[in-house]
Amino acid sequence: MLLDHNSLFAAFSLSALGLAAVFFVSWLVSRSERFLIAWTIGVSLMALGVSGYGWYTRTLSPAIGALGYGVLLTGLAFVYGAGREFRSGELPWRVMTAMAVICSGAVAAPMLTGQNGLSIIIFNLAAATILFVTAWDYWQGRSEARIAITSLSALYLLTGLSFVPCAVLLLLEGHWTLAAAPVNWAEDLNIVVCLTTLAGIGSLSLALNQSRLARGHKRDAETDPLTGLLNRRALLRRIAEDASGPAALVVFDIDRFKAVNDRHGHLAGDEVLRGFGEILLASAPADGLCARLGGEEFAMLLPRLSLVSAAILADDIRLRLARRSFAAVPAPFSCSVSAGVAQADEPAVDFGLLLRQADEALYAAKDNGRDQVAVSSDDALFKAQMHASAGGQRGPVDLVRLKAG
Repeated sequence: MLLDHNSLFAAFSLSALGLAAVFFVSWLVSRSERFLIAWTIGVSLMALGVSGYGWYTRTLSPAIGALGYGVLLTGLAFVYGAGREFRSGELPWRVMTAMAVICSGAVAAPMLTGQNGLSIIIFNLAAATILFVTAWDYWQGRSEARIAITSLSALYLLTGLSFVPCAVLLLLEGHWTLAAAPVNWAEDLNIVVCLTTLAGIGSLSLALNQSRLARGHKRDAETDPLTGLLNRRALLRRIAEDASGPAALVVFDIDRFKAVNDRHGHLAGDEVLRGFGEILLASAPADGLCARLGGEEFAMLLPRLSLVSAAILADDIRLRLARRSFAAVPAPFSCSVSAGVAQADEPAVDFGLLLRQADEALYAAKDNGRDQVAVSSDDALFKAQMHASAGGQRGPVDLVRLKAG
């Protein structure tokens, strides 16, 4: 039995307008998520377009039909743009405009010249194409939330596929001019699928937005705003979650940082902190954790790294900072850094003890003249290991000062 299309059109329009209202309120709560505005506009236009098409089925007015289809296709273009903006952060105005203008024009031309059957075929193919492109665009960003975005992509694909039989049936019939709007199983299937997937697409889109907001709040709570590194609390939490050893810890302290602020200003001091954060991130291994502990003090946790390897890495970082120049008036300047290294061999790492040992080594480096790396080790073999690891190119005493017993 054929369905009452007018009732289904009304149900779709009301559902779409309700969903648009929800997206708009969500945008008011978090105005940084601009894709919600594009989604609000797109869904609202789709609701108006479906209402316009429902009006056309009762009047068969070419102008109303062309307008309804044009508004609906423009709404689909906005929905595509919202998906792209969600993934990339940029609204593709040019692509959206091209979609809306080309598709609406292709549908309006035969509609206004009396070939409404051809117009409906073109509309169904255009709607399917836009939805397929939208599904593909979401699929490309599935790494952010694999299950949710894959499901969302599948819903867009399913919705697009529901338009194809509508076009195919009219093509097989070969009637370019219709005395009434098409009513068949394909049209029934299309409106039921669209009404069903609308709720799923809306729910998943909102869930993805909330998930992204939650991740953003968590990232802000764990990240040092100046350098982008982890803050002290986040480092402690990460270590508590996976405190397995062995692991090495390097604590860095920029030498005479107060003098940098006094001489060159706090903006220059901030640039030094940012620059050193960049050096840490560029130098850290894939499983390393870099954090700003506070002020000019930084830390790098190095899982499964030996004391010798950690000391060499710390010295490489020290040299990289020494070679970096920072702009200032009247002349550029450079900075040095001191570092303390400690290592835990035990399977369960006592981070408090490890941090205390690294801090003691750092104080030794500071007391010994700064701009050097000190290690927390009483092992007499360390010098020989250090020398062998350095390939004999730099002596262990020049590179590392052993902490006095």
